[in-house]
Amino acid sequence: MDFRALIVTEEEPYNYRELEEALLSIDFEVEFISELNPDLSWISSSEFRYDVFFLLKEPSENEIPAVSSLSKMKVMFIKPDSYSLYSKSKKSKHWLNAKGIFLDDVLEVIDESSNLFDPTKIILSASSMRSQEYFEDVEKIVTFNAYHISADGWNVILNGNRTTRALMGELIMRAGRDVNLAIRNDNLIVFSCDVFSNEPMRAGDNAKFIQNVVELMLEGADIVE
Repeated sequence: MDFRALIVTEEEPYNYRELEEALLSIDFEVEFISELNPDLSWISSSEFRYDVFFLLKEPSENEIPAVSSLSKMKVMFIKPDSYSLYSKSKKSKHWLNAKGIFLDDVLEVIDESSNLFDPTKIILSASSMRSQEYFEDVEKIVTFNAYHISADGWNVILNGNRTTRALMGELIMRAGRDVNLAIRNDNLIVFSCDVFSNEPMRAGDNAKFIQNVVELMLEGADIVE
């Protein structure tokens, strides 16, 4: 039986062609949409139709009912915008605040020793990760434009290398494996970096990493035919 994934993005689907191919190769049907529908009938049907959601944009206020409902039970990969999460966290207005994720400061993540000729395009070593279960047949994960993220009760999935730094201006706030770039709680995984678009996907073993995460998160899930 095929699984179904819905990729939610305002960008052209071409920008996530590598992600689509990675999902197709593990028997997923893949659809793209630019905006979630707040209608209750659409939300209800989507709960049955899709097994995995990739929320690769900041949802509008109109989309929050769908996001809130679907995130309660469906496997969801989330890439929030750092400045939206930061500004809305001040008044607990971001939808992820209800999940325990707040951003008090935007700490830019760089690595001057392990990068693609740009300290914001970081090559993470799979052997440096705290949670090794997600990294079978993975040697490196490439991340773009990362910021540090953390939350109580969430498990760290991607962390920094020995030479990774999280900065406030020029001040080093966190370093090495204490820098977090992806965290998981049950059916939700939040990325504070781009591992999904074509360029980082092609530069690292991101496809295999994402496949591993998808398969692990779907284990034990109730799948409706």
